Formats: sequence, structure tokens, C-alpha cells
Amino acid sequence: MKNLHSLELSWGDDHKRLDLNVQNDSNCKLGENVLDCLQPSKNLKHLSIKGYPGIHLPSWIKTPSLPVLTKIVLMNCKRCEHLPALGQLPVLEIIHMHGMDCVKNIGREFYGENKKLFASLKELSLIDFPDLEFWWGISGGEEFPSLVKLIIKKCPKLMNMPRFAALRHLELQSCNESILMSAGNITSLSVLIIGSFTGQLILLDNLLRNNVHLLSLTISSRPNLCCIPLSLGSLVSLTSLTIRWCDELSSLPQQLQNLTCLQSLEISECHGLSTSPQHIDGLISLKYLSIENCSNLRSLPIGLLHLTSLEHLTIMYCPSLVCLPTEWHNLSMLRSLSILCCPELSSLPESVKHVTTLQNLEIHGCPGLHMLPEWIADLSILRSLAISDCPNINSLPEGFQSLDTLQRLSIHECPRLEEHCKKNVGKDWPKIAHIAHIYIGSPELGKVNNAASSSSR
Repeated sequence: MKNLHSLELSWGDDHKRLDLNVQNDSNCKLGENVLDCLQPSKNLKHLSIKGYPGIHLPSWIKTPSLPVLTKIVLMNCKRCEHLPALGQLPVLEIIHMHGMDCVKNIGREFYGENKKLFASLKELSLIDFPDLEFWWGISGGEEFPSLVKLIIKKCPKLMNMPRFAALRHLELQSCNESILMSAGNITSLSVLIIGSFTGQLILLDNLLRNNVHLLSLTISSRPNLCCIPLSLGSLVSLTSLTIRWCDELSSLPQQLQNLTCLQSLEISECHGLSTSPQHIDGLISLKYLSIENCSNLRSLPIGLLHLTSLEHLTIMYCPSLVCLPTEWHNLSMLRSLSILCCPELSSLPESVKHVTTLQNLEIHGCPGLHMLPEWIADLSILRSLAISDCPNINSLPEGFQSLDTLQRLSIHECPRLEEHCKKNVGKDWPKIAHIAHIYIGSPELGKVNNAASSSSR
């Protein structure tokens, strides 16, 4: 098949973990013989081998047998004890390996005998290697000259990895914390994702200090993490910071305010936070701020008023939040405000009316709100308003009809407000009849209202 460019060989259900104890030697030998006989042509570019039952992968997975191979996937080859000599493939760009239960070490056999190893490799993934302990380099950091993206997940015993001269994207999830010591030698990162480690991430400090030009940092699934390393403040080029599922995290370091290039900050599932990060005055470039599912959060920082570049603010699933900051005058760029599932919140600050740039406002799951404030009529360029699951809001404020830029109104799970907004008969219908797209109650009713209000003009 000389024109075959992509080939997948699959044994059974590659999504299920095989029981290695019931795989007898004859079946394994048969699998090896079959695979040896299925050698493809030299024109193959993409190769996937899934669920392979043999111990040894075929000898034809190397150059010159596959001189133009650019991508290889090895998935759930549970009995393979050694990786093939992929370092010899001259144009190989992507390696994805997943579920290699019997591989304990990665060394010379992975690289091959060529002097120039993995010359074109750009992306490498090692996922679910439960017994992998050591990953050795053989050329002092010259093995992967072009590698820019490395993903290592579910390798709980792996203690080390080689040096990488050009690595830009590193993702480490569910690994031994010792691997951070090897990673500390990397100095070229733009993206770093750290997740599902135990301990306090002490070794992360050195990695952050050596990558001061990092652009994106994600720390997730650290239930025992009490604090973020102070070296966070040295990441003066950071544009995106995400912190998720860190239950014991009680605060963010004061050095957070040094991140003057930060544009996106997301904090979610951090139930130990009782106050949101206070040291945000210096975040002069921040455009997106999201605080989600922080069950003990009672207030937002006063420093919020200094975020003059903020365009999108989302506050979601914060059941203890009782109030919002009172000063919003300086938020001269805010275009979107979403307040979702904050049942203790009883009012919206009046100074929000000074945010004349606000185009989208969403309020959901706030039964503590008993009315929409009159100042909503002052939001002169508001284009979309969504109100849902706020059963104690009875009516729309006077002057609502002056919102002549409002194009979309959605009201759901607000029984009394829905009653007052019924087409032609509700007392608030005259306030909204000019809006192009109206959705009241169920989606079906919304479609009727939408068509009716559009045709009435």
C-alpha cells in the first residue's frame, strides 16, 4: 500500500485496562508476529498502535523503515517493557504514549544510535506510566533540540527527566514532586501547568524563579496547598494565572501586585479563601477576573476599584458573599458583569451606574435580591440583560424603557417578574416591548415573545 499515509492498528477495546495476568505467552507471541508482518510502506506519516498485547514492539518502527513518519501514538500497550528507538526517525514531530504499564525506565533504547536525536520532535506526551521511575538523557540536554511541548501525567514514581533546551510548554499532572527538581533546570518556559501533586510545592519555587518570562501559569488540584510560592511575584511577564481546586489555600501572596502584565486571573474551588486576593492594586493590565465556587468568600477586595483595564468580571457560586465593593467609578473599561449563585447577596452597589461601558449584565441564583435598582436605566449602552432564579424580584424599575440600546432580555425562574412581563397584559410589558429579542420563562415561550415583539414594530 504505497499510497497509505495513516495507519491505526488496534487490539480490542483500547479504552479498557487489560488484565496482564491473563495474557499468556502464546497470545503475546502471536501479537508480536502479526505486528511484524504488518510493516507498512516507507511513505507512512501517521501511525497508531492501540491495545497491543506483545512485550516487544516491532523492529520496523525506526529509520530507514519509516523515514517520513511525523506522528506516532502508542496507547495501552500494557505488556511492553521498553520503548522503541524513536529518536532515529528524522522528521518525527509528535509522540503520544498512554498506558504503558510495564515500562520502568526510559534510556538508550528510546534514543537509538544516531548522533542527532529527535531532530524534529516538537511535542511529547507521557500519560499513565504507573511504574516508570527514571527517564535518562544521554547527550547532556541535546537529545530534544526542537521539543517545545511536554506533557507528563499519571507517572507517580517518575523521579527525573532529561534537560530540554527549547521547551516552551510544560504540563505536569499527578506526578511525584521530585520531578520538579529536574524541571528546575528549564529556563525557556512560556506555559506551565501543575496539577494533582501532594505537599506544599516547595520545589516549584526554583522552577518559577528560573522562568521569569513565563506567560501562563495554572496550579490545580492541590488540596493540601496552603500558600503559593513567593516567587510568583518574579513572573513580571505573566499574562494568565489560574488557581483551581486548592481547598486549603487561605490567601495569595502580596507579590501578586507585581504582575503588572497580568490580563487574566481565575480563582476557583478555593474554599479556604475567606477574602478574595487583596493585593491586586498593581494589576493595571487585568482584563478578565473570575472568582468561582469559593464557599467561604465573604467579600471582594477594595482594590477592585483600581482595575482600570478590567473588561470582564465573573463572580460565581460564592454562597457566603454578602456584599460587593461600593466603589466602581474607575472601572471605565468594564463591558461584562456576571453574578451567579450568590444567595446571600442582597443588593447591587449604586456606583455600578457609573460604569457607562457595561454592555452585558447577568444575574442568576441570587434569591437575596428583592429588586432591580433604579440606576439600571443609567446603563446607556447595555445590550444584554439576563435574570434567572431570582424569585424575589417582582418588577422592572421605572425608566427601564429608556434602555434603547438593549437588544436581548432574558428572564427565567422569576415567577412574579415573568408574570409582570407577559406580552400585552403584564404591567411591565410597555417597558420592554421595544426590545428585539425577549426570552421569558421557558425557551418555547421565549421564542413566541421574541417573534411577537419583533413583528410589533
